[in-house]
Amino acid sequence: MILSKHQKLQELGIDIWKKRSEQEAIIFQDEVYLTDRNCILCLGKKDEEVSEEDKIFFLKTLAKSIGKNKFLKINKLENPELINNILLLGTDLPQYCEQYVNSKISSYGSMTEICSSKESKQQFLSKLKALDL
Repeated sequence: MILSKHQKLQELGIDIWKKRSEQEAIIFQDEVYLTDRNCILCLGKKDEEVSEEDKIFFLKTLAKSIGKNKFLKINKLENPELINNILLLGTDLPQYCEQYVNSKISSYGSMTEICSSKESKQQFLSKLKALDL
């Protein structure tokens, strides 16, 4: 039996390569934010025109309102198995999120729609608090 160079080195007790996790990192095309390592928030196309400053203000306020740490914009997710909540704002479930069968998936209007009135903000927050994130 012919051993690869990697197998030969392992037999000698040398392991110089970092082993990849069984699940590859997921790379996002959409705007995705992570909080507390277990909750992701996906923004839809309707919110592309919203300024970055307004998005940051919305996310900081939202995090404070639901008792979470701040939301961080991410391009890829290293540990998808840790995700247990997915919040969709004005978008459908992206294909890469379909693998999260154990996650609670909640869909709401876009950020623009939520911020359009005091009543819509209150309804959105009450729905989130009912989820017990």
